[in-house]
Amino acid sequence: MIQMIIEKLLDQVKLHFFVVLKWTLLPFALMFIVFWLGKSNGVEVSDLTRDTAAVLHGRPYDGMVSMIGLFLWSASAAICFLTYSIIKSENATMKGVFLYGGALSLFLGFDDCFQLHEEVFIHAFPFAEKLFYLVYIGSIVGYFFRFKDQLFETKFLFWIGAMSLFLLSVLLDVVDPFVSHQVYYEDCCKFAGIFLWFMYYANSAYLVLATEKAR
Repeated sequence: MIQMIIEKLLDQVKLHFFVVLKWTLLPFALMFIVFWLGKSNGVEVSDLTRDTAAVLHGRPYDGMVSMIGLFLWSASAAICFLTYSIIKSENATMKGVFLYGGALSLFLGFDDCFQLHEEVFIHAFPFAEKLFYLVYIGSIVGYFFRFKDQLFETKFLFWIGAMSLFLLSVLLDVVDPFVSHQVYYEDCCKFAGIFLWFMYYANSAYLVLATEKAR
């Protein structure tokens, strides 16, 4: 048994060592850039690598719903891009549904993770947050009208539900506080919207790939 494991490991080293080495260098290159950026800006580099709760001396469950939301954004993007790569070329329009759906998932996930429109862009120029909302709305509207025929063939109500909850979350964010726990209700709507977004693409991918397999 041990001899077999050693032989298999040696075979892997002979066949894939340089490929694995090449891809291993990529995360280390990224960590070098992070180190350089931290030192250049007077930031403790471990603050850029550790968990947020550890850096801020918080509890492990602080922000847990937000973290689950990031998992759902990532899962949505992965499902979309994988489905895009599998769909046959003759179904080009449906490939576009998943390609741009994956790009939107990544875009919204990055914004959610790094608070781009709330903290980062707003320091770049005064109207950055409003510009983000225009980009967001324009991307969603453009996506809808570009692929509406294909979207209507899926369980489109999931997508509409997600959009409605995102809109409600934004409205709760921009209006003055009028109820207790307003941030909680805003985050509830956003999280439910992310979940429906994930469900839409997971269900659509399943149906499309099942159809592809049946052909």
